[in-house]
Amino acid sequence: MVYFWYTLSMKIEKIYEDEDILVLNKPSGLIVNNSQTSKGKTLQDYLEEEYKFLEKFPGTEFAQRAGIVHRLDKETSGLLVVAKNPEGFLFLQREFKGRNVRKEYTAVVFGRVQDEKIQVNAPIGRNPKNRIKFALVPSGKEAITDAEKLEELNLDGDLFTVLKVFPKTGRTHQIRVHMAGINHPIAGDSVYSTSQQQKVAAKHFQRLMLHASSISFLHPKRKEEMFFTSSVPF
Repeated sequence: MVYFWYTLSMKIEKIYEDEDILVLNKPSGLIVNNSQTSKGKTLQDYLEEEYKFLEKFPGTEFAQRAGIVHRLDKETSGLLVVAKNPEGFLFLQREFKGRNVRKEYTAVVFGRVQDEKIQVNAPIGRNPKNRIKFALVPSGKEAITDAEKLEELNLDGDLFTVLKVFPKTGRTHQIRVHMAGINHPIAGDSVYSTSQQQKVAAKHFQRLMLHASSISFLHPKRKEEMFFTSSVPF
């Protein structure tokens, strides 16, 4: 594996690279995109330093986004795809918007999930009581999440369930909001779990227990299916 040191304590694993795409294994704690609220160095900063997209492709959305076509939350780890040219960027954007990209996450959630398979089909929008958060709101955008039960964990009397999660749409915080919406918030989630749940999770976990573990998409130039996996780091 090829690694790039982001800081002395954090490294980014390069899973795959060719002239058109880059697939990275993002560590938990790394912010993906620059924003007015982001503090410190982001993945976007790293990509610009490494590939000089703004210099090579000035004035393009591709360069302004440093080739990033989708995002992961700061505390979520796992696979992230980056385009290396404007043509690949536009193609992958269309594939994501067309829901042609298949993504799988691994999550540890609070409590016992009774059903072996579940689907949450509930619109998501800004929380009207707290604009920093998202919530299940009737006026929100369509959001669909499927999940399969893997195993139950009993950690010193605290019960958790490990899930494979398949988001069919790509709303901000979708998996986290949907799991909290069915009363099974993701362990380590400081935004969508209760203060008591956060205390319980802190006894067993050091991070948000959500990992982007596989992704499948068409290569923007060769049009062949690309499939990548990432081992769960927890």
